[in-house]
Amino acid sequence: MQGNLVDLERATYRASYLDGIIDLFVGGSLLWIGAIWVWAPDLGGLAGILPAVMSPMLVPVRKQIVEPRGGFVKWGESRRNWERRNLNAMVVIGIAILLLGIGTYAAVSAGPSTTDFLALISPGLIAFILAAMSIGIGFLIGHWRFFAYAAVLVVGGILTSAADASPGWPLLAAGLLVAGLGGVMLVRFIRSNPVVESP
Repeated sequence: MQGNLVDLERATYRASYLDGIIDLFVGGSLLWIGAIWVWAPDLGGLAGILPAVMSPMLVPVRKQIVEPRGGFVKWGESRRNWERRNLNAMVVIGIAILLLGIGTYAAVSAGPSTTDFLALISPGLIAFILAAMSIGIGFLIGHWRFFAYAAVLVVGGILTSAADASPGWPLLAAGLLVAGLGGVMLVRFIRSNPVVESP
């Protein structure tokens, strides 16, 4: 019986992330970071501003859109602690890794003192880092589509490294895909779950 309840909670938790809002957040962040690196690379340090500002808005936005349509689920204490612990760790580690990647790219671009391998992959380095973060989100919410997003970023990073192009291009391409799918998911969710007015 306990196993059935755990499986039910896990399935319900996964279903709670089918509204596309987190996809729109990830896609919008990728578009912002990519645009900075393509058109204003000297301002690369600003790349993390939009995701940092948008992160606290995720919960209230989901509350406004999802709860009137899907109701409110109060997770058990163990699930809430697990989610809080992993989400906080992922945000901190993700920001640290992203800053490290930006610093590494800047150092490689500034001079020939780094290894040939780092110099070779540096155009795709930010895409590879964000792919790792996407995998982390996939594990956190239990959805395979974030692994697919990560694969798109990895392929884009490889192509960018091979072409020695701006590191922003694979982020823009992946951002369009992720935000587009997130938008489709959100529209479907809203249409499938109309708000029912109380009698």
